[in-house]
Amino acid sequence: MPEYNKFEEITDSLKEYLLLNFEILKLEVTERISVIGSSLTAMLLVGLSVFLFVFTMSIGLGFYLSALLGDAYSGFAIIAAFYFLLAIALFVGRKKLIERPLRDKIIEKIMKTPNP
Repeated sequence: MPEYNKFEEITDSLKEYLLLNFEILKLEVTERISVIGSSLTAMLLVGLSVFLFVFTMSIGLGFYLSALLGDAYSGFAIIAAFYFLLAIALFVGRKKLIERPLRDKIIEKIMKTPNP
């Protein structure tokens, strides 16, 4: 009988240990998801602000160049050509300029050890 009690104590301790480890894992996953989610939200807000700034500046520069060139469309055509060239450059260098740094940043956020 004493052996049965020891076996029961060991199984109870093992169950408690596994439950605690599961709770710790849940807390670590929750923390990592919250860090990634908050970083993503911050990046989206900054990106939206930058987009609105660039969009507004592009319209203003389009009007300014059109006034300088003396017609209603040349300034906007120049701005559109600039964005077209920028899009081509980003497409050609997308792996080096966008995909790798973004992937590395996501992996860094996921693998970062929590602060005690």
